[in-house]
Amino acid sequence: METTSNAQMTTTSNSTAEATTVSTPFAIFVKILMETTPQEAEINTSSNSTTEGVVYPTASTPFAILAKTLMVIAIIPNLFLNPLMLVTLRRVTSIQPTTKIFMASLTLCDLCRNLWGILILTSLLADTWLLGSFLCAANQVMLFLFTALSVSMLLLLTVDRYIAVSHPLRYPSIMTVFKSKIIVCSTWATIIVSSILINGFNPFYTTLVIGHNKRLCVAETYDWRVYLILVLVVLQLLTIFILYARIAMIARNQARRIAAENQAGNGQGGQRINTRSTTTIIIITGTVIITWIPTLIRLAIASQNQWEPYVNYLAYISTEAMLLSNGWMNVIIYYLRNKDLRQALLGLLTDWRQRLSQRF
Repeated sequence: METTSNAQMTTTSNSTAEATTVSTPFAIFVKILMETTPQEAEINTSSNSTTEGVVYPTASTPFAILAKTLMVIAIIPNLFLNPLMLVTLRRVTSIQPTTKIFMASLTLCDLCRNLWGILILTSLLADTWLLGSFLCAANQVMLFLFTALSVSMLLLLTVDRYIAVSHPLRYPSIMTVFKSKIIVCSTWATIIVSSILINGFNPFYTTLVIGHNKRLCVAETYDWRVYLILVLVVLQLLTIFILYARIAMIARNQARRIAAENQAGNGQGGQRINTRSTTTIIIITGTVIITWIPTLIRLAIASQNQWEPYVNYLAYISTEAMLLSNGWMNVIIYYLRNKDLRQALLGLLTDWRQRLSQRF
């Protein structure tokens, strides 16, 4: 009897010790982590907000402020400058009509891209994706669409300048207004259809939930479509480089020919090629490359990085802000490089001020 009572007392003391051990907060937390399956962890992400909800945002608060600031700086100027550029182009007569069509197409692409960026900015400032899973999937289509359009329009501008420099006499017959409109419209239609077909079905952008019910529209994985757009962008930029190299060679040969004619003393200096518009496009291409470098690096290391979801999302936002900034940079370059554009803008603002003064 005494032995039995001692065993019972020992059992009672052990159970009491186990109860005491389990009742400590750390032991309860470890037990929950051990018993929770991966599926339950995903479902109960919002309930475990004291862990996940604090880890990501707190660790990335300075980065989050930087990403939001870059996004605001990228979008707000575009909403004012790009519509102003479209209106100003219609008043300028010194720029060739075909070149104006390509410039207007590039400006319109930048404007549409920033209008869609307002939706991303709204969710970014709210610290959660507010637009649902359908628009999250549509965001993937739009990103690919505007990326392909912006680089393709820049390539068309380069081809237009190459034809103007290499065949100055035949340029009006080669590149007519009707042909340029057909080229622009077919490019837009082709890229829109291909973006929907490639990215509209089985999209890899999804709504990810982290702590405190924070929803992020991020890429669940990176498949062949990301590398496809990466290869296409690189190939188009290489084509632009090759065309500019050819333009530089043609301009140099033309300068040598003019110098030889002047030395011959025939009094015919020859017609010098006007490369100012070509130089403008070269500057624009340079800014495109600079703003594209962070995105190319991010996509190249996308499959190897081990960043947390929130940090990865902020990295995507920061690189996207760089791409959006290229829109208002292009407009500023246009105005700084072209005197007629500046005069047309001044005349437009003067007309608006007179109308406002008459109305009020």
